[in-house]
Amino acid sequence: MFGLNTYLGGILFLACSPLWACLDQPSLQALADKEMQYLLQRIPPAFADAVSDQLIQGHMTAKASDTCQVRWQLTLPERDIAEARALLQAEPAKQIMLAAQGYQIPEQTNVEAEFTVDQATLQPLHPEVLQTAPLGKLRASVELMYAMLTQARTNSRQEAQLPWAQAELESVQTSCQQQFRADDSKKACACYSQGLAEKYSARQVKYNRYLLTNPYAFATGNGGEFKQLDKALQASCGLSSSSGLISN
Repeated sequence: MFGLNTYLGGILFLACSPLWACLDQPSLQALADKEMQYLLQRIPPAFADAVSDQLIQGHMTAKASDTCQVRWQLTLPERDIAEARALLQAEPAKQIMLAAQGYQIPEQTNVEAEFTVDQATLQPLHPEVLQTAPLGKLRASVELMYAMLTQARTNSRQEAQLPWAQAELESVQTSCQQQFRADDSKKACACYSQGLAEKYSARQVKYNRYLLTNPYAFATGNGGEFKQLDKALQASCGLSSSSGLISN
């Protein structure tokens, strides 16, 4: 669909700019929200914390008005990139293996990918999400980066110094009361949460619990100290699982 014909100096001009676009601004925003939610659900929790701290921003723009091609731009914190690259460089064999599989850490703070979208579903076309495609590569590189950071920060002394907010302590206590039983669950769970807080930050507790639910990540050796402390606190604070056994 084209714009109106106009006469200028007796010459007919045809306005070639389309009056419609495959994706309007609300659709682009919805697509950006979907992509960010996909990343939040798939990538280990250090990514979500960076998003919460407003260190990561995503922006979706239309590449061409007459096609369903878009450009997804993600801004990452320089500190996280440097930390992840240092971790990978410290393990040359792992770096070579991951590179052979097509994985790599982002090299700059601005990463982007162009891809085609299904207008009806606002989903990337299937070929676009393969790891050989730009969007698939972007997703994989960011996931690798924050998987490494989540694992590394579980026992980081710097991370452990982050203070607990009262709401974070209360959240752990509430979760404890739902998961365990005790003669005085409120007192026992206060004991349990305080024991965790003396060793770890709230984020480290979250990271370690993520590792415990991820067999591959736990197999790397991270999370072992947390698991031992968790079991010790359950015993010393008088907690037992709903089945009557101490949770693993």
